[in-house]
Amino acid sequence: MRDCVVVGCGRSGTSLAAGLLSRAGYDCGKDLLPADAGGPTGFFEARGVNDLNEALLAPHDGALLCAEGYSRPLRDGERWLAVLPHELELESPPELRDAMAAELPRSPFCCKDPRFAYTLESWRPLFPDALFVCVFRHPLATAASIAREVRYGDLRVSVDAATEIWKAAYRRVVGRYRHRGDWLFVHYEQLLDGTAVWRLGEALGARLDPGLADEALHRSRPLGEPRGEAAILYDELCVAAGFAR
Repeated sequence: MRDCVVVGCGRSGTSLAAGLLSRAGYDCGKDLLPADAGGPTGFFEARGVNDLNEALLAPHDGALLCAEGYSRPLRDGERWLAVLPHELELESPPELRDAMAAELPRSPFCCKDPRFAYTLESWRPLFPDALFVCVFRHPLATAASIAREVRYGDLRVSVDAATEIWKAAYRRVVGRYRHRGDWLFVHYEQLLDGTAVWRLGEALGARLDPGLADEALHRSRPLGEPRGEAAILYDELCVAAGFAR
């Protein structure tokens, strides 16, 4: 089975994709985040990978656009909710490279963290033959899910701010990442109805069970249609995934 990296904004179906792969025998890493009310089947994210991605983003806190729509400034562990400027280049400090290599799970692996939408270039040397799977969802459904489900104590994120998070993540995927490496685009709805499960399994050489997707997990539905840049990005992602809106 081919190694895999799941890329996408949080609350967009990336955990469902990684869960399908985990149950097919993929190694998602050690010390995985536990399931909770917002992710009842688990997140399939290794704490060590999350921590390293936080370390990659931390030097750029001054450039992260995360003021309006947040009840307080973001803290350590919360940078997946930041908005990274499209033009900002991240560096991979030499002191982190050995730790990044040490956190790589055994092959076949599935690495997943919403921060990869910002940090992927720093990790690319460790993913030479991996398939990059971009999972996405209607931007307003994702924004509603972030606003409802994300809770770090007193932190609250507005729907408008969550929409900006969605745009920042997929702006980098579409504008910077997809032109290098082997990519597969998957809409969350295609995972739920099983139409993308066969396609994903074929691309990875893995036997995936479409019955593992539970429609009951579909708790946030879009109220209206995206506008402006969100609509343009969403249209492009849907075309790449072969998803008819």
